[in-house]
Amino acid sequence: MKKIFAIIISLLFVVSVFGVASTMAGDPCSNPVASPDVVKVGELITVTSTCYFGNDPIIIADGDKPKGDAELVSRPNVVAGIGLTPVDILIEGNTYTWVYRATAPGTIKFDLVRNTSFTVNGHTHFISNPVTITTNAYPMLKFMKILGFGNESA
Repeated sequence: MKKIFAIIISLLFVVSVFGVASTMAGDPCSNPVASPDVVKVGELITVTSTCYFGNDPIIIADGDKPKGDAELVSRPNVVAGIGLTPVDILIEGNTYTWVYRATAPGTIKFDLVRNTSFTVNGHTHFISNPVTITTNAYPMLKFMKILGFGNESA
């Protein structure tokens, strides 16, 4: 009887060690990082992430601030294998980079969505830091002010 209890307790210990280890292991994916934090319309925004799920980051608004816009210029070059498309690629130590061009002033964030097929409508969102897009100063305005066209007169 003592041997059976010893075996059961040792099996319980082994199972609990694996259970604790699996629950304590965090997601190796971190939030994407967008840089620089402030750009002008027409400048490039670089978004880097340690994970790639086969889709590009989605541009979302930053709370109640006016939403800007950007267009995708380049995406990561990922080769998963011959005839295979990347679905959930995670290679330890890799960094994936997207480049966007700012097209409209406002504040944006980038949302890298991971679709998990084992959960009903399950999505994991990895959201970047906010990027503020400002308008460009037009050189013609400065020239017009020198000539006095920008001043209001009675």
